[in-house]
Amino acid sequence: MAACGGDVGVGRCAVGPGAGRLCLEEIGMKLVFQLIAGAVFALMLAGCDRPSADGPPEIRLGETVCDGCNMIISDQRWATATIVEGPRGPEPRLFDDFNCQVQYEVEHPELVVLSRWSFSHATGEPVRTEDAVFLMSDTLRTPMGSGVAAFASSEQAGSAAADLEGEVLTFAETWQRLGYPEPSHPTERERNANDGAQEVP
Repeated sequence: MAACGGDVGVGRCAVGPGAGRLCLEEIGMKLVFQLIAGAVFALMLAGCDRPSADGPPEIRLGETVCDGCNMIISDQRWATATIVEGPRGPEPRLFDDFNCQVQYEVEHPELVVLSRWSFSHATGEPVRTEDAVFLMSDTLRTPMGSGVAAFASSEQAGSAAADLEGEVLTFAETWQRLGYPEPSHPTERERNANDGAQEVP
């Protein structure tokens, strides 16, 4: 056996009539295999980064850009997220303030919303937006001026309201206080609950 293409380090090929053609074919096959393997690996990585509709998306503070106002998200206490159905599955829409999320959804009626997430102002923990309790207060200095903070429980919101002179609201009520109609995009969990209720005789 004699080396072929030793300078590029791609295998060894037989010597003889037609050996050059066979050697090139072998190199070509190896290159094709490497390209395919690389593409598969890239797709696997992309799949790992894709968010789930059942969990909160990752927000990189100081890096992630709000899909509503294009400002950098720097404080998770005010951040919100809408997970929508995209061409390849769930896709996050991330916002630095509650009113950015509301306005974005109003301006995009075509969205299929899978879930919404907020972060408790008291603990920073993620909470499904429909389960959260909201506080609206003029004393809350939010990034885009909504004056809205989310809490994981009524107790947390009530305690904060006493200190901040705010009003405790539901998700739908908060939309209305910001001058918009009730949310027109039910989440996947809400759609499933409605379907189940309609099936009950």
